[in-house]
Amino acid sequence: MHIEFSFPVKSDIKPRAILSLKDAGDMTYKPKSESPSRLAFFDRFGIEPTRIAGIELKHSRNVAFVESIQELSHACAANRDGFDGIITTNPWLVPSITVADCMPIWLFCKECGAFGVLHSGWKGTGILKTAVDGMTNRYRCNPNDISVIFGPAIGSCCYLVDEKRARAFKNEFGSQAVDEHMRNGTRVFYLDLLAANLAIAEKIGIGSFFASGSCTSCDGRFGSYRREGASSFTRMIALCIFGNAEAENRQRSM
Repeated sequence: MHIEFSFPVKSDIKPRAILSLKDAGDMTYKPKSESPSRLAFFDRFGIEPTRIAGIELKHSRNVAFVESIQELSHACAANRDGFDGIITTNPWLVPSITVADCMPIWLFCKECGAFGVLHSGWKGTGILKTAVDGMTNRYRCNPNDISVIFGPAIGSCCYLVDEKRARAFKNEFGSQAVDEHMRNGTRVFYLDLLAANLAIAEKIGIGSFFASGSCTSCDGRFGSYRREGASSFTRMIALCIFGNAEAENRQRSM
């Protein structure tokens, strides 16, 4: 039903990075209602739906830095370009995004306690830098204190693209971000989302990270736009959660 990742950082209290699997059902986000599959998933972790901070994805590099559901609603209403990531220091909020081949990226700063999750596809690659810049400016984070988890995403084994997209991606994120080779006498191009994000993390000085490396298109446990098709793919939900007791402890220490 889900897979969980641990932030690679020594901290007495840190959030959980959780990703639903295909068999948990479709996790499409709707602003004014929660589906039965989403409600059932939240219930597995004892999380009240009112704690869930969700967004309609825009494939942008924009990140919402918010401390309440109300603040997130106002930010979304004010920004026509929307958001593809949520960062907060409020342990009662549960930042969430949906993915189905795009990469979920979880972040946690062990010093200031800021945490959240990002949605990073080919258009949104670079959102990691936006998030870290914002954490540095707003919360005075040092990038070296930030821990990152790169979740499952479509891999370079499957992410076939046209040459124009590949060249643009390579120019911005380096040669390691594109796998280019000959196949049956034709030059083909595959994007490597993980390699691009690892290069960004190294450049901005992220302190520690974990990379899943799983390909959502190859592995049937995951929802995949490429494998399942545009009309029937399964959206998964990525959550960054403090448990109730942990949230209470953090609030008392803030």
